[in-house]
Amino acid sequence: MEHELPVFRLCQLLVELVRAVQLLEKSEVGCCGVTLSQCHLLMEVSRRKEGETSVSELAAALELDLSTVSRVADGLVRRGLLKRETDPWDRRRSALFLTNTGRELVEAINQGMNEYVREILNQIPMEKRHVVLEGLDLFVEAANKLKGGCCP
Repeated sequence: MEHELPVFRLCQLLVELVRAVQLLEKSEVGCCGVTLSQCHLLMEVSRRKEGETSVSELAAALELDLSTVSRVADGLVRRGLLKRETDPWDRRRSALFLTNTGRELVEAINQGMNEYVREILNQIPMEKRHVVLEGLDLFVEAANKLKGGCCP
């Protein structure tokens, strides 16, 4: 019974963390005029080398359906945040690139997120910050090994 206490508490904390992060994502991303899905796609494109950003590669990286990523990418292309170019060596493949406007938006989102996270860290005593970061590293690493969920 005693070993259930940490599991129960961790579940409670995860629910609270997810709520806090969702509010963060909604407030920071919403003010930049893109949806959360669009934001994730823009951020993934910005992390990659130019030319390594086909829709299928992005779908695999984001663990999303190809049609979903394609639809989100199409919306970002229409808004002028991404551009699509056909691969000269493989006409079936097109790569996505950030436009200048898209790059500026990614920079604004990153700055907003960094400022907000800095404010959160400032609420944690300096001597405990490394404990928080180490714990989150361990938790994310363990969660990534399972790649499952709570529902069978």
